[in-house]
Amino acid sequence: MLKAAVGVLIEHGLSKTTTLEVQKQAAVSRGALLHHFPTHADLLSKTVNELVTLNEQAVWTEAAKLEHLTDPIAKPIWILANAYAHPSFGAELELWVASRSDPTLRKALRAAEKDAVEDHDRVLAKLFGELPDQPCGQKVIFLTIEFVRGLAVSTLLRNDPRLRNRLIEDWIETVRNLLKSETK
Repeated sequence: MLKAAVGVLIEHGLSKTTTLEVQKQAAVSRGALLHHFPTHADLLSKTVNELVTLNEQAVWTEAAKLEHLTDPIAKPIWILANAYAHPSFGAELELWVASRSDPTLRKALRAAEKDAVEDHDRVLAKLFGELPDQPCGQKVIFLTIEFVRGLAVSTLLRNDPRLRNRLIEDWIETVRNLLKSETK
């Protein structure tokens, strides 16, 4: 049922991820679905764990594609920016936005996201290597996550690959300048 819910969410978006559609896709009875997921918010919040797994896979898929990059600053930023363009990240962001006006979903998502912090931190540590140990390294990582998240959202409306790539390059340059200024 959960894989069906994630599949519907990724393929069709939140507005079409209804309990009836998930029930249909999972080929289960209404009672079976409601036994495991009593509310729509329960169903959606449980998709976060699956999305976290898919999102980590997206990171490692992009890391393999960018294996040729050796720049320790540009490489993790490009990997994250490209991974955040995967449909699973879009689905997770869609849940975040929906939680703005749904307190039950927001509470459930916060709990699910809190459970995923360890995995998130492990992935970032592997991607960024020794950067967290540098002055303002943690700040760079935090701001990079916020940057690529915002870039993923803005790209939905403004699908301009040249602008996207220029913004990523500008961010990489900004990170380099920030790191230089902190080591002086």
